Amino acid sequence: MKSKYEIFIDTDVFEDELQNGTKTLNNLFSRCKDLFVCYTSVVNASEIFSLYSDRSKLTKAKNSFEGVNILGIPFRYSLKIGEILRLIKKKILTIITGTRLSWQCALRQGCLCCR
Repeated sequence: MKSKYEIFIDTDVFEDELQNGTKTLNNLFSRCKDLFVCYTSVVNASEIFSLYSDRSKLTKAKNSFEGVNILGIPFRYSLKIGEILRLIKKKILTIITGTRLSWQCALRQGCLCCR
């Protein structure tokens, strides 16, 4: 029976549940869901969705929010926000890698590739 107490579940708890699953019978995530009224934010949900691009993993991530109340903007938007976060991370990594290669090239004497 759930108590009258509420708990806010952060991203790392969902991430641990998705990566490790239910290896133990009473893991933190399942105990929280059994004992408390659970909440998280749409931003936390978006962070989780940004970790996965594979359809089956994305479905598993979506199912992990079952029984958890989502605070903020409507939950359906968190999927799109997660997709945008994933694209931003990918672009930032590309920019950083390109900038690093440009600096390495610029520091070499006589390099003509960036001129």
